[in-house]
Amino acid sequence: MLSDGVILLHDNIHTVRKTQEFLQKFKWQVWSQPPYSPDLAPNLGSKHLSGTRFSSNSDVKTAPENWLNEQGRDFYQVGLNKFVLR
Repeated sequence: MLSDGVILLHDNIHTVRKTQEFLQKFKWQVWSQPPYSPDLAPNLGSKHLSGTRFSSNSDVKTAPENWLNEQGRDFYQVGLNKFVLR
């Protein structure tokens, strides 16, 4: 797993040819991430925040925290139970 060279963790499947040639030229090891999978990263609260206009950076930071604080006691357990085992 460890390498003497450079390892690039690449998450963009649409890579231009120039980038691919650059990586090959320097013989960099490229690791790819799997495509985004909503079942592995459930969407938390985006419906609640959708269309919200914030008046300050502070509001942007506190809105998700406030939403999480409003959730019931079993919120995290219910969410964990939705994950798919692979």
